[in-house]
Amino acid sequence: MTGAPKRQGTAASGAAVRKASGGAPAPGGSARTVPADRGRTVVAERAVRRIAERAAGEADLVGRHAQVVHGTAAVDGRRADVRVDVRLPYPARLGEAGERVRGRMAERVAELSGLTVRSASVRVQSLAPDRAAPSAPSVDRDRPSGRARRPWSARRVPAALVAVAAAAGCGVLLGDLLAVHLAGRRPAPWRTGVVDWPAAHGPGDGTVVAVGAVAAVLGAWLLWLALTPGLRGVLPMSPVPGHPRQRAVLDRSAVAELVRDAAAAVPGVTDVRVRCGRRRVRLRARLGFGDRRAAHDAVRAATDTTLTALGLSRPLKLTVALRTEPHWRPPAPPDQRPDESSEPRQGVPGVPETFQGAGSQETPGTPEAPAVPVRRADVTKEREQ
Repeated sequence: MTGAPKRQGTAASGAAVRKASGGAPAPGGSARTVPADRGRTVVAERAVRRIAERAAGEADLVGRHAQVVHGTAAVDGRRADVRVDVRLPYPARLGEAGERVRGRMAERVAELSGLTVRSASVRVQSLAPDRAAPSAPSVDRDRPSGRARRPWSARRVPAALVAVAAAAGCGVLLGDLLAVHLAGRRPAPWRTGVVDWPAAHGPGDGTVVAVGAVAAVLGAWLLWLALTPGLRGVLPMSPVPGHPRQRAVLDRSAVAELVRDAAAAVPGVTDVRVRCGRRRVRLRARLGFGDRRAAHDAVRAATDTTLTALGLSRPLKLTVALRTEPHWRPPAPPDQRPDESSEPRQGVPGVPETFQGAGSQETPGTPEAPAVPVRRADVTKEREQ
């Protein structure tokens, strides 16, 4: 009887306390605290830095992505400053690529961390060639493309020879002039001889004519080197649409290797030899088995497909010469080929079943005669009769 009044008194006192405080829970009460008043959430700078690095690597750069080298982050209350060093794929527009990386990084950091990105910086540290770059759109073969010119050769060897010869002559002449004017010596005999020799020889002299001919040939050779592009071992490829300044060439030896591989893949073709020129490709091969006309057409089709896929500026003319091997035999026509269903299962190959038992026929009332082997020539004679 004493416990019930005590519990009623405690409940009444608790209600009085809540009423006095305006409905707010008492400090010692059992009501739960609002989640917003329990504490605060702090995002570490390390987490923000990792988010920034991952977001920078996710930026889409036309099918490619940047490589993050290093990243930093600073958190001040509800604000964050992030910075990353990236390596962009080459080729790429630095301004556009950097803006895409920066925008993606700022967006993802604000979305995932809940912080306000005050500043986002991107520093391009280096450029790296991207082998996984998207391939250029294929060029329409039916659409005419501009003809690319062959690149010009540097002519290093002729230029070096001319420069060395001119430098040597000028050096010898300068040394003799300095010895005469500074040291007071007499001119060298070779210099006085060179000066006096034209006075004693006229235009009709054989030596003068020979020297003039050699000088004319050397001058014509130098002019030809200056006016021709050179690099006869390469073939220019078609220009890239939209990029007229880009030029590409292909070695003639590489073209010959590709054509040789395409021709050797045809069944029956052996000993393929290819000679690639500037305007023509000559192919010589041998046929070991199979139909000659069909093999010739297959070789031409395979090589034409290979040459078309190279994308050369000027199409090469193809010449195919297919010869047969000494052991080659023309295939039999379909109507003359032996039928497998008519061949006997046992006995002599190629002999009908009618003649298989010709040597072992039994006569009533006579003892069994020994089997006589039947020759192929006897069977042929019997057929003719």
